[in-house]
Amino acid sequence: MDEIGYGLLDKAMLHRLTERWHQGGIGIIALQLLGGTPAAAQEAITDWMREQRSIVWHYRMGTDRYFFFERTGSTEDRLEKLLRKGVDSLGRWLKDALSADREAQLRRANGKAAYAIGHAVAYPTGNARSIEASIYTAMKEAIASMIRQRIRDMRALRSRDRHTEDAQSAAVQAELNPLRDREEEQDVQEVHVRSMPSFASIGSLAKTALVVSKTALVSDLSRLFETNPHVQGAAVVEDGKPVGLVMKENMNQLLAGQFGLPLYWNRAISKIMDQEALAVDAELPVEQVVQLAMARDISRLYHLVLITRGGKLLGAASVRSILECMTQLRTEEAMKANPLTGLPGNASIQRELQRRIDLGKPFAIIYADLDYFKWFNDCFGFSQGDALIRFLASVLQEIEQLGGSKDSFIGHIGGDDFIVLTERQDAEKLCRLLLARFDSGVRGYYGDSDQPAGGVVDRNGTSVQQEGVSLSLSLLCWDGEKPVTPADISQAAARVKKQAKAIRGSACVAADVFGMHLGEGVT
Repeated sequence: MDEIGYGLLDKAMLHRLTERWHQGGIGIIALQLLGGTPAAAQEAITDWMREQRSIVWHYRMGTDRYFFFERTGSTEDRLEKLLRKGVDSLGRWLKDALSADREAQLRRANGKAAYAIGHAVAYPTGNARSIEASIYTAMKEAIASMIRQRIRDMRALRSRDRHTEDAQSAAVQAELNPLRDREEEQDVQEVHVRSMPSFASIGSLAKTALVVSKTALVSDLSRLFETNPHVQGAAVVEDGKPVGLVMKENMNQLLAGQFGLPLYWNRAISKIMDQEALAVDAELPVEQVVQLAMARDISRLYHLVLITRGGKLLGAASVRSILECMTQLRTEEAMKANPLTGLPGNASIQRELQRRIDLGKPFAIIYADLDYFKWFNDCFGFSQGDALIRFLASVLQEIEQLGGSKDSFIGHIGGDDFIVLTERQDAEKLCRLLLARFDSGVRGYYGDSDQPAGGVVDRNGTSVQQEGVSLSLSLLCWDGEKPVTPADISQAAARVKKQAKAIRGSACVAADVFGMHLGEGVT
């Protein structure tokens, strides 16, 4: 298939896809060459395409490629199978082609993938949804699939180098497991020990943008684009504030029309600029900008994102650079997640705590810790102990979904210690639900025994009047006004934690971060 589109869902492309659309859907394979576009990769893609007889269109933007497939069989799953086969074969072609490429080898040696592939399917529906909207949605799904694959590949590459070290330390770790909760405050205080890069804002991605005024002529901008071949678009600015955007590709398509030159060549930029260009404040999180960018109209999917500070233009960022940054953030979080539960670890907890403090809005901190966990490990074994920790993690996630706010955060500090960050008004309700849900499910981890065999003993081996493992919750509240640090929160948690553990059974003790006692509840 030799035809290639350079305009996102242009008329020729839509016509071709529409013809195939009604035959059972369109499949999309998205490819991102992360290390540039070496000649070997270009040749491999060309050879691969010759094998794919179901490709009906090929769209390219820079080093990003989209391959559109038609359905060739009579069964519903035929298109899915065709795509999976295409993804596998494309991966083999690229792997073979890049095996001798020096840059690709260097990237792999540094734990970086050379390419990422994703796919998605758009099937016809019975509603009035247009083919453009369906294809656009499928393209976003393919991009998301591509990002997830990149994260998995990068994790695999990085873990490969640690494999030997991990194998050697496995036996040592098994010996250390009985001691992992030996210090009551150690895990909680560890929250503020490890460092984390500052919260990623979109301003960090701002690059100098080509700037023009509303009154500049289209012909002048066209010449600027010709002398700056790597520039994708120009920001239209008035009094330092962005009022529009002109993308080079869109302008060239407009001028290439039958009456494009005579109609627009000597007209002002304001006549062709996009007045609904996405402009965001520099302090906005990258994650939020990704959502805004991908929610735009299909015709603006790859348009530049304008970045402002104090309402004035700071620069611009391409969608690719934003997605690259987002992928890197997700990769770092995945690498630092707790391996037992998959929840964010200490670095992510530290970053989230600092983010909420910087926002200056009141929030609540819930520390969850198991009582007599060492006794449980000694009686039932480390495997069952790990299962109990995973149970607590699932309880936290379940209750957070039932009664938490959309902005709630759950982290695994280490061992049997967890943290929940949520809105103040939700905190007490969450604690009550957590205690009830934990106590109702923990009995299932004692096997067939109605009562723990041999009774419960504390860390000193002294028998205590206790029916088994219980849950202690430390609820801290911050008013959003008094200056606070993650270290202050950690120290307050250690203090309140002792009070909660002094209560028999599962319990919650509440206080503000600076020591004011708010109350306690016992199940």
